[in-house]
Amino acid sequence: MIYISNRLSSYYLRIILIFLIFSFKATLAQETGLDQKVTTIQELLSSVEANKLTFDQEFKTVSPGYYDYTISEINSKGNEESTTYSFALADIDKNSVRYFTKKDVILVELAVKGKQKLIKKLSDEGGKIAYITSFTMYGLNADNGRDLESAIENSIPEAIEVNKNLLVLDSYKDHLQWLEKNIGNVDLPKHQITQQLSKDLEKSGVVVLNQTVDSKNERFEFNLSLLNPNSVNYKISGDEFLIEVGSAKGVSGITFYSDEVLKGYTDKVFFYANSLANGKNIYKVLKEIIPLATTEFDTSKPDFNTVNSALDYLNNHIDDIQSDGRTTAQKLTLEDYMATFSLKETISDKNEEHLYSFNLTDINQNKISFNDKKTRFYLVLNTNKEEKYIGHSFNGETENYEKEILLYFNSYDEAYVSKEALQFLVVHFKDQITETNESFEIGLEDALSQLSSEIKPVQADNLRYEQEIELLETETSTFKFTQTESSDKKTTEYVYEFSAKDLSQKSSKVIVSGKRVWAEIGVKSEQKLVKVYKDGQVQNYENKIEIEALNPENAKEIVAILKRLAASKSKL
Repeated sequence: MIYISNRLSSYYLRIILIFLIFSFKATLAQETGLDQKVTTIQELLSSVEANKLTFDQEFKTVSPGYYDYTISEINSKGNEESTTYSFALADIDKNSVRYFTKKDVILVELAVKGKQKLIKKLSDEGGKIAYITSFTMYGLNADNGRDLESAIENSIPEAIEVNKNLLVLDSYKDHLQWLEKNIGNVDLPKHQITQQLSKDLEKSGVVVLNQTVDSKNERFEFNLSLLNPNSVNYKISGDEFLIEVGSAKGVSGITFYSDEVLKGYTDKVFFYANSLANGKNIYKVLKEIIPLATTEFDTSKPDFNTVNSALDYLNNHIDDIQSDGRTTAQKLTLEDYMATFSLKETISDKNEEHLYSFNLTDINQNKISFNDKKTRFYLVLNTNKEEKYIGHSFNGETENYEKEILLYFNSYDEAYVSKEALQFLVVHFKDQITETNESFEIGLEDALSQLSSEIKPVQADNLRYEQEIELLETETSTFKFTQTESSDKKTTEYVYEFSAKDLSQKSSKVIVSGKRVWAEIGVKSEQKLVKVYKDGQVQNYENKIEIEALNPENAKEIVAILKRLAASKSKL
């Protein structure tokens, strides 16, 4: 078996070598073919004499596919002014190449595809740099202009093929090493840029970009996999050639520091290029590395297959958050699907503590979103249908119920993985909970027993509610609900008499307002069939009963029992 394996290895090695040799030869052939066509262009360019000026032209190869075209204008006094255009033939739109007459000269125009500013113009003896979309060459006469147009058009397809093979990288590692080596310092006529890209040794896909423009020091930290490859774009202004890339889905997930001070989060980062070829290559490698980085990042992420694994990751990454001059310590604890989230913040000598309690299955796993404010990056957890089911206390004092909760993080990538952990937890418990089957019939006595255990005394601000339910008459399925409302000043007793036959499943629901929660039990067709007494005095009939609840979970249980009772037609 070893002998066969070695033979196979040798066979595949020979195949790879043959492929590489063939590719190398093909590349050489392409470059040779392009060189020949470029030679034709060079031979067609000559000195052109116009009425008042003489134009000397030079077309020089800088590197395969890249060229410098220099035009020198000489006036009658012998004064000379030169301009050099640096460009890649592969960028020129073949359909835009045209010759035309302008006064006393024949011109041949070359324009970049998509009108991008990918032609570098150097003038004033190199002291002035600009990036433009097109330039013109000079023809000796009409025939020469037509020949020059044709030679340029013929060279472009060859240049495109050569361009494809100029920079071929395979793995994520190869791409990253290229970026680290080729994103470097840039010297411009008016200022200098120092630039260095390095990888984070602990986090897969994370890189750090340090830039110094003149005396201004900036640092950007981001995960390559969380960038958008379709956002890679040239951003050229004046003498600066930059490549722009943005975060995926527009999230401001790039951490930004100035002079080592955290300034906040942005959705874009820019790389300076030191030449046209360098800029085009950075553009190409960035577009290629982002999908590779995504695979690399996904491979490194933990596999959330248990509640403990998801909860541990989450708590390990929200425990110590430093931002905006404050320290934030957070922790999520679970008792089955019921969650308690604590948030403690220290700002100078001031301490704040928030405590949130909620049913994890009330969180909408599809609407967990990213956001940032100043130097704080966080996840926003929203409840289903934006119901205010999240209990909240601040420094021990009860606050109004909330419909969302914020979890703070030190970086976008940690928040990104934590979002997956939270989604796993929510879906896990939703799958575990057997939803109440409202069509399941329940008898009057069973309903009374269950309601009696759920309907309890409730303290809400300055009011206290004593509540009791009893079965008043079996034959008519009539219940009596007594609610005594007490404050420091007075006590009021309300009595509601209703038949289970009149209850509505559709209009029975949980209501939350401020700090108050109650179960609102409706009557079919909103008919006023509920008999009401206030302190023993008969009141107008009502179309609903309001039962105070300790919290949304308690209210949900009361509503569920009465809905089941309303559906139990055969037992009423």
